[in-house]
Amino acid sequence: MDTRYLEYILILAETGNMTRAADKLFISQPTLSQFLSKQEQEIGAPLFQRINGIYTLTPIGNLYAEYARKVLSLTSMLEKDVKRLSTASRISIGTSSSRALQMVTSILIDFRKYYPRVEIALNSCNLRTMRESMSKGTVDIAFVTTDSLNSPLTQNTELKKEEIVFAVSSSHPYCQSLPPGKHSLTSQELIEIFGNTPFILQLKGSCIRYLVDKFWGKDFSPLLACSTSHAQTIWDMVANNIGVGFIPAGYASPSPLITYFSLKPKLYRIHAILFRKDLSAEAPHKYLVELAMNYVKENWNTF
Repeated sequence: MDTRYLEYILILAETGNMTRAADKLFISQPTLSQFLSKQEQEIGAPLFQRINGIYTLTPIGNLYAEYARKVLSLTSMLEKDVKRLSTASRISIGTSSSRALQMVTSILIDFRKYYPRVEIALNSCNLRTMRESMSKGTVDIAFVTTDSLNSPLTQNTELKKEEIVFAVSSSHPYCQSLPPGKHSLTSQELIEIFGNTPFILQLKGSCIRYLVDKFWGKDFSPLLACSTSHAQTIWDMVANNIGVGFIPAGYASPSPLITYFSLKPKLYRIHAILFRKDLSAEAPHKYLVELAMNYVKENWNTF
């Protein structure tokens, strides 16, 4: 869309001098002068006052300049949106937790409205496999939970920390003797009290399983009732007194069926966005990250 003629008036108003304006616009002074005369004839009023060779906008000229700026701004927005809608590309997204997958599913609704021609390749796996995929270039951005952001293989942005709590059926004898209020356990206390109780744990390789294994050390081997990657499944099993387990605070909804314990020291998983080290982030990548950060602010305020 050719709007360069609008710039003629704006540059002349900016410089106040016909020669300097023509030089800045890379046109001849007669060309600029002829254009100005033509515009003033069409409008039927002068756009500039000429006093001692200095050009100053008249009231009508100021109105013309105001609309010229609006037209140029709208034209720039139009060109960007046309480019956005006409450019096809592909983003490979990884997730390593059900909460991250839920978030990505939600934000892709808005992302697709704005970037309908960007193909999304979505895959889920554990954190170690995700980092390997990013180092090989097969994943561009990953929404993960991790115990640490210190990795030489990726760039990262922290979204939120989430405490990991220990969940026990309220029918357990130890829970029935507890006074009301919040409770906590050291690793030694947890092993002494619940060491012979079946555990429902996250799968090996997951962030929470790594944190838990580190928490109680190598000398304890829990009796496993079940291994699963789904926090809600662990909650349901604990509520039904199948065993005890560790769940993220975001899943620790108040219930008379379950008693929750903080751990001493507390355990936290980190929700984060990982970026491929060599990724050149373009507008679609940045918009995806913006949507994710807004989603966390609006929906993850319970932990």
